[in-house]
Amino acid sequence: MDQKEKKSRSQNVHYWRLLTIDSEISNGNYPNSRILSEKLEVSIATIKRDIAYMKDMLNAPILYENSKNGYYYEDKTFRLPAIFTNEEELFSGAIALKLLAQYKGVPIYRHLESIFSNFYKVLFKSKIKDRSWFEKRILFIQESTPEFSNVIWDTLITAMIENRYIEFSYKGPWMDGSRTGYHIAPYQLVCKAGTWYFAGYSNRKNVVSLYALHRVLSIKLADDYFEMDENYKYFISTDKVFGVYSFNEVLQCRIQFFNETVAYISERQWADDQVIEHQEDGSIIISFSTGQIYEIVRFILSQGSNAMPLEPTELVDEWRNQVKTMYENIISKDK
Repeated sequence: MDQKEKKSRSQNVHYWRLLTIDSEISNGNYPNSRILSEKLEVSIATIKRDIAYMKDMLNAPILYENSKNGYYYEDKTFRLPAIFTNEEELFSGAIALKLLAQYKGVPIYRHLESIFSNFYKVLFKSKIKDRSWFEKRILFIQESTPEFSNVIWDTLITAMIENRYIEFSYKGPWMDGSRTGYHIAPYQLVCKAGTWYFAGYSNRKNVVSLYALHRVLSIKLADDYFEMDENYKYFISTDKVFGVYSFNEVLQCRIQFFNETVAYISERQWADDQVIEHQEDGSIIISFSTGQIYEIVRFILSQGSNAMPLEPTELVDEWRNQVKTMYENIISKDK
């Protein structure tokens, strides 16, 4: 066994010991250092170091009850997560928290931060002493994401767990003002590029629509409940590469890409059935089926002159209309 394997094995034994101590305390057994040392077959000094480690590094609310001659948790709900295994995973956990920072404006972040913050604390006391090294050398560039309140998130999660209708007011991007009286069964939460949506069924309209959480103005739980439609087609990640909004019909798309965009497109999987044809002029034509016509138009426009739709007619016409409108805006500005 090489040195790395020995170190990893030692770390795993250490964390297994911590989890055992956590189990004994959380079960209300009031163990003391002697009992734990006998159970784990280590010295009392080792147990005392483990207890100090749990308190100082993992924020374990451990106190000692003299009348029961043992340790207990001041917070009865506290448990050590069974995810602390070795330094490599601690490092990965700390990186995960940096990745999650792009959701700081979303209520879910506060829960995730409390879970992953221990990775930071342990990592910077055990493996990396200079926190600035970690902050500067590993970077995730955050997208600008819309924020919404804790009330909206918590109410929606409760409604989904209980299969309960919600009532809310809403202001869509094309609405002159807000609208009230929405009575919706929330089926699914969907996050795309940091923006959260929920798919909800309207019994009155007999249709499933998509709503952005940051556009919900007020919300409350309704008194009635629903059963999930067995025929509901769940959003899945593989068919929502370009966005969350879909066309009613799945169509076959063909798009031609030029210049530096060729490498960008070729390096990625845009659809399960995509086919890439290399052209003599160095361009490529990618073909795939999708229901996201309007989302794809936005993507093509974002590539400027390096992208041109070929099929279907619906895609080409929408792209032409957008380009025409942009041209007319330019002309009007020049007059």
